[in-house]
Amino acid sequence: MMGIRKAAWRPGGLAVGPAAALALWLWAGLAAPVRAQNFVNMELLSQTNDFGGGRAGGYASCWGYTAPDGTELAIIGTITGTDIYDATNPRNPVMVGSFEGPHSTWREMQTWSHYLYVVTEGGQPRTGMQIIDLAVPRQPRYVGNYDSTFATCHTVQIRDGFAYMNGTNNGLRILDLADPEHPRDVGSWHARYVHDSFARGDRLYVATLASGFGILDISDKTNPREIGSMNYGGAFTHNCGTSQDGKYLYTTDETPGGHLHVWNVQEPLNIVEVAEWTANQNGIIHNVIVRGDSAYIAYYTEGVQVLNITSPSNPQLVGYYDTYPGASGGFQGNWGVYPLARSGNIYASDIEGGLFIVKLGGGSNPIVDFNVDAPEAQRLQPGQSQALLFFDVFNGSSGLRIFDLVATSTNGWPLTAPASVNVPRSGVEPVLVTVQVPSGFTGPARTDVELCVTQRTTGFRICKRTKVAVPVTLQGFTANATAGGVELQWQLAREVTDTGSLLLQRAPVDESAPALDAAFETRATLGLTPGAGRWLDTGVDLGAAYEYRLVLVGTDGGNHVLGSTRVDLAAPAHSRLLGTAPNPFNPSTRIRFELARAGDVECDVHDARGRLVQRFTARDLGAGEHALVWDGRDARGVRQPSGVYLFELRSGAWTARGRMTLAK
Repeated sequence: MMGIRKAAWRPGGLAVGPAAALALWLWAGLAAPVRAQNFVNMELLSQTNDFGGGRAGGYASCWGYTAPDGTELAIIGTITGTDIYDATNPRNPVMVGSFEGPHSTWREMQTWSHYLYVVTEGGQPRTGMQIIDLAVPRQPRYVGNYDSTFATCHTVQIRDGFAYMNGTNNGLRILDLADPEHPRDVGSWHARYVHDSFARGDRLYVATLASGFGILDISDKTNPREIGSMNYGGAFTHNCGTSQDGKYLYTTDETPGGHLHVWNVQEPLNIVEVAEWTANQNGIIHNVIVRGDSAYIAYYTEGVQVLNITSPSNPQLVGYYDTYPGASGGFQGNWGVYPLARSGNIYASDIEGGLFIVKLGGGSNPIVDFNVDAPEAQRLQPGQSQALLFFDVFNGSSGLRIFDLVATSTNGWPLTAPASVNVPRSGVEPVLVTVQVPSGFTGPARTDVELCVTQRTTGFRICKRTKVAVPVTLQGFTANATAGGVELQWQLAREVTDTGSLLLQRAPVDESAPALDAAFETRATLGLTPGAGRWLDTGVDLGAAYEYRLVLVGTDGGNHVLGSTRVDLAAPAHSRLLGTAPNPFNPSTRIRFELARAGDVECDVHDARGRLVQRFTARDLGAGEHALVWDGRDARGVRQPSGVYLFELRSGAWTARGRMTLAK
C-alpha cells in the first residue's frame, strides 16, 4: 500500500509561485483558469467548471464515449442533470449537450453502443433511467426514460448488452439492451443491497457495502445465483472491477482509511486476498476502473491515482493528479475517473472543481523507488501476551534514505515501533513492531497492523498491512460417562481466518505421575469449526480413568494444547449376562456381558446333548461391557446343524448360563 503527502503545486518537481503558475497557464492556452494542484507524472490538459468557480456538491460521476469517427465525448453528472462535452481537443472541451434530470448531488452513467444511460436516486420527478442517443456525437438526442420496474437507481454497470441496475428501489435489476431505446427487464436479485457491480463473462461481482462483496452466476440472467462471497474485516465495499483476465478483483472501501483490496477470485468458494493499497491513511477511496495493466482510482481528496497492476500482489504507483487542493479526508474532491478514451486521455470529475482532463506521462513505470514488505499474516500462539511483527523496508535508490514510521492497529491494541529507520542505498532494513495483547483478553480476535513508511525528503508514503490473529480459544471442555462410552463436548471460539484441525487425544490416568505426551493416543482428527462440538469415545473400560485433551494443529505445523479434562468410569457393582443378539441367529451371534472387575473370561458352548462344541478364552478384559462372537462352528471349524445350544460364562467366581438357537 502506498500514499502521497499533499504538498504545494510542483510541476516537474519544482516549486512554482503564483505568477509563474499563471504564466504557465497562459503559455499552455488552457480554456479556463485552474487551481494549483499537486501531481506527479500526470499533465492537466484542461479544467471546465460551468458552475462558475464551483459549489459544494456541484458535480458527481463522469464517463466517456468515443464515436466511430474519432470524436471523443466527456460526460459529467451535475446537480441539475448531465453535461456532455466534445473533448476531441482535450485542451478546449466544448459543451454539446446538457440534459436536465432530477436534482441530486449524485448521478451515475455508462454507455452501450451509441447510447448513454443515466441514473440517480434523488430528486423529483423520479425518472428511473434516462436514455440519450450519441449517434451524432456533437448533437446528442434525448430519447426518454425507463421506469417500468424501478423509479430510482444508485449506479449502473453495462457489459455485453446488459445493464445491471444497482441499488434500485426494487433490488438489483437486469435489463436487456438488445433494443437500446426500449430496455427489457429480464431478471433480478434481492438477497442483499447492491451498491455497485461489475460483470465479466457469466459472473457478476456485487459490492454490498458492510457485507463485503458477492459473486453471482449470471449465465441465466433470469435467475442469478450467488456462488461465493467475502465479508472481510472493516468491509464497506463501494465498487469493484476485475483484471483483464478475470482472475483478480479490485474493490474499494468508501470509508476513512479504506483501502484498495486485491482478491484472487478464481475459486469463488476460496477467495484469497493478495494485496492492499492506500494513498493516504486519512483519505477516502471511491471508485476503481481497470484498463490493461493499470488501475485508475478516484480517491476523493487524493484525486486521481494510477497504479501499475502487472503484479497483482504488488500494486505500484505510476502517477497521480490531485484535483482537490484542500486537506486530506472527507467527501470532497475526485468523484469519478474514466480512463477508457481511445486517445488515452483521462476524464475526472471533481465535486467542486468540475471536469478535469489529464493524461499520464512517462509510461507506466513506478515512480517510487522504495517498498515495504511483510508476511500476509502473523499470529500469536495460545497464551502469548504480545506479538512481534516483522516488516522490511527496501531502498532502491543510490543513496542513504531516512524513512519516518507510523504503526497503527485496527482495534487499538498498544503498539511499539521505532519512529524512523535509515536504509542504505540498494539495501533493506528490518523493522520490528510489537503488539501488546490487553490483559484479561479471552479471544479470539484479529487485528490488522499497518506500518506506514514515509520517505522524509519527498513525502512519498507506502503502507503495508499484516494480519495478526489471536487463534482458537477453548471456552469449555467436558467428558461424561454414558451408556455407550464417554461423551466429549466442547465449545470453540475462533477468528474467521483461523485454519488447521483438532486432535482429540486420550491417555490413561496414572495417579502417581502426570501423563506424558507419549502416553496420549489420538482418538479422532476433527475439522476446525466454531461453536459446539461433540464426539463419543466408545473404546473405554469401566473402572478406568482417562485424561482427554484437545490439540490444535496449526498452519505453522505446531501442535498447541487448547485444554484437557478427566473422566472416571465407575465399574458395575456386579458382573452380569446381558444376553445374545441376534437370537435366533445365522451365521453368528454376540454373547454380551458386563464384568464388575477386570480378569480373564472363558465361555463353553454345548449342544442340546451336552457335547462341548466350542470354548473361548479372553484374557485381561477390563471392567465394563464386552462381547464374545460365536460363528456357529465347532473347534475344528465345522459348521454346526440347526438347533438349541447352551453356553456358560466364567470369570473368577462369577458364572452365568444361557441358551441360543442356530436357525438355517
